[in-house]
Amino acid sequence: MTLQYKQEDERFYVCNDNNQEIAEMTFTRIGHDKATINHTYTDPAYRGHGIADKLLELVVKTLQQEKREIIPLCSFAKNKLTN
Repeated sequence: MTLQYKQEDERFYVCNDNNQEIAEMTFTRIGHDKATINHTYTDPAYRGHGIADKLLELVVKTLQQEKREIIPLCSFAKNKLTN
């Protein structure tokens, strides 16, 4: 199984070998120095493989490079970033 991690403006997503989207994480930039992570989804057939963790890593890295305070709103991001 080969997964492709892709990026759009305020979204990272993952496609499988058939180019079907199987996971995504969305965020919203607020002003010049903040951003929220507001949604995480992984297709149930692909859960438990660390895909959402990798998406979170990519989003956090992007937002940190932009020197933004990250405000996790979705339960997955909130659980990972506040514990």
